[in-house]
Amino acid sequence: MLLLVTGGTGSGKSAYAKRLAESLGREAIGFTCPAWPLTGACRKDGSGAASGEPAARAFADAKHAPGRRGFAWTQLPADGACAQALTRVNLDSNPYRAERRALVLDSLSGWLRHRVLEARPGEGDEGQAAAEAGKLLGALLEFEGVVIVVTEEAAAGLVSDPRERTYIKLLAESNRRLAAASHTIYRLSFGIAETIRGERI
Repeated sequence: MLLLVTGGTGSGKSAYAKRLAESLGREAIGFTCPAWPLTGACRKDGSGAASGEPAARAFADAKHAPGRRGFAWTQLPADGACAQALTRVNLDSNPYRAERRALVLDSLSGWLRHRVLEARPGEGDEGQAAAEAGKLLGALLEFEGVVIVVTEEAAAGLVSDPRERTYIKLLAESNRRLAAASHTIYRLSFGIAETIRGERI
């Protein structure tokens, strides 16, 4: 079951997605992007941006955090190896565990912005980022269990920066693809969730 959570910056998307995950299962895996823009430390050590880092290493370094009583969170970086990690979790899980597990990607828009930034400048940067986005969306749509994707809506109007145009185009395409497959879409404003498609879970 795919649930989409959207809204503006500071609207409460992340907090709502976390509460939603904790209401729907016994455990959750959270893939979280580093803050934007990247800090000097992140740029230096590559945290959250290591596209070639194996999924196995990401799992070995996973951080486990407590949630509400009886609920367990596993935190992983939403980096370039995110699609690989999602596929590995899916393959390694049994059906019983999948039924009581939620996955939260926070956020698709943040993840995509980093991928566009990492793409080699030039005519092929859109194709490179689009290919990575396609792999991630495929992994999300194939994932067994509850999938909660946090994202932002693409900016209205035209922009002059080529990379920003690439980001907006790919974000809009990705949002439409996930929206078409989603069970429920929530839009957050002032911390309040409005159901704009499907039934509130």
